[in-house]
Amino acid sequence: MVDPGSYYPRMRREEIDTVRVLWQEMPGEFTATLAFGVGARDEDVDQLGITHLVTRHLLLSLLAEPDTTAGLLETSFTLSGEPTRVGEDLGELAALVAAADLSGLVLTAQQLDATDRATDLDLDVDDAVRDPWASLLARRLGPTGPGLLRWPVVDPHRLTADEARAHLARWFTAGNAVLTCTGPPPAGLRLPLPAGPRAAHVTGPSGGPAGPAWYADEVVAPGIAVTATAGPQAFLLLRVFGTRVDALLERAGVKAWSTEWSTPVGGDRLELGLSLHLRGRNRHRDSAVAARILWQELLRLAAEEPTPTELATVVTRFTRPPAEDPQLRDGLERLGVLAAAEHAHAQAPLAEAGHQELFDVYDEFGDAQASAASRLGPADVRAAAASWLPSALLVVPVGVGVALDGMTRAGCPVGSFTPQGELLRPSLARRLRGAKDGLVLGDDACHLVAADGTVHSFPMGDIMLVQRRGETLLGNIRHGCLVDVSGFTGVDKLVTRVPPRRHRIAHD
Repeated sequence: MVDPGSYYPRMRREEIDTVRVLWQEMPGEFTATLAFGVGARDEDVDQLGITHLVTRHLLLSLLAEPDTTAGLLETSFTLSGEPTRVGEDLGELAALVAAADLSGLVLTAQQLDATDRATDLDLDVDDAVRDPWASLLARRLGPTGPGLLRWPVVDPHRLTADEARAHLARWFTAGNAVLTCTGPPPAGLRLPLPAGPRAAHVTGPSGGPAGPAWYADEVVAPGIAVTATAGPQAFLLLRVFGTRVDALLERAGVKAWSTEWSTPVGGDRLELGLSLHLRGRNRHRDSAVAARILWQELLRLAAEEPTPTELATVVTRFTRPPAEDPQLRDGLERLGVLAAAEHAHAQAPLAEAGHQELFDVYDEFGDAQASAASRLGPADVRAAAASWLPSALLVVPVGVGVALDGMTRAGCPVGSFTPQGELLRPSLARRLRGAKDGLVLGDDACHLVAADGTVHSFPMGDIMLVQRRGETLLGNIRHGCLVDVSGFTGVDKLVTRVPPRRHRIAHD
């Protein structure tokens, strides 16, 4: 682990009640962030949303209203104002965690808006359950770590106080917390959190298809991922890849933008890649074109070195303040958030130092990676791309046909047996679209039987039922897949067949 005091010479380090504290004198209002190393990746598939429920319950007991973020990796509380008052509020928050008084949790669950999951995951806001990056993670990792992100949260009324208390005790401890401040910690500050170690997180499997592969899924657009090693090579490769893909999409007439992802999955491994967001009307054509661009450009990076100018531009754009980037500045000014972006840029080293205290690998790149990247050359980037290329996994929307040289098609395991159970036939509307399949509701599994007789099974131990916008979607959490079964007569019978916590209502 990098010592923040050595990497950031102006930063100071203290310890209060065994909680690590990092601070640095910065202009503006005093701000303190108490962060815990727990997020969505640390939840169980049958407890998804429990971190948010617990934090909302704590906040309802506070007089202050801190900015709260419950993300993939961490949960944080940020307070600003007069230092003495901020210190009092931090102490009150720590005392609430230590008390673990969850007697009013049922009332909190009743007040919790099902759409109010305070996450910072940047999944497709229009159709979260169909987000391509969430699909890729679920496909690669199954029901562990970031592979959980695909699935909607459990109805909070089904979570118990005992479960919430155990979650607090495991993750919200002094050893799993760090406090960062934009000035000296308030005099007399106390942080009476329960004792506990820095948390160990579940490591996702390193499996997935052998060799580059693609698959079709219920997603809104294509996306691509590789299993990479965290570090400056990943930083450079992702930024060059994203810049090139955006330019090629525009040249091909595909109205889209991309989101860059670097998601830790255990040890020093990342899932690294891009997911796309399509804006054009012809999404079928655009998806096919975009999928080819994603794969061909990754191939090119593995075969040809990028130019030194490309690499220098990546580092320069990352390190300079937003106001000095003409394209970024104009967009931020139109949104009226330039000042906030400048403030966040100035505080980035403090946030990065806090992340280094909590995690071996974080889901954002920081100054340490950018500094190391400035010493790398084009050959380093090409070598990294070539090394990670065999792990490439690409997803396209169902119905999009692609022919990608060097990629095999992957699919969920299927059989040819005749399943036993109640047969649901396709509705007239589904038949008019050419469907000749059937859905069999068995005692231990549900089975989707295709027209050619192949059977895609969903065992009850792995099943997920998602209902949203009048649709019914059936998922297998082990394989990460999702199929649309809306067009079957009597499909609502699934609600009584699946385990209660596996029936999820998606709110987009």
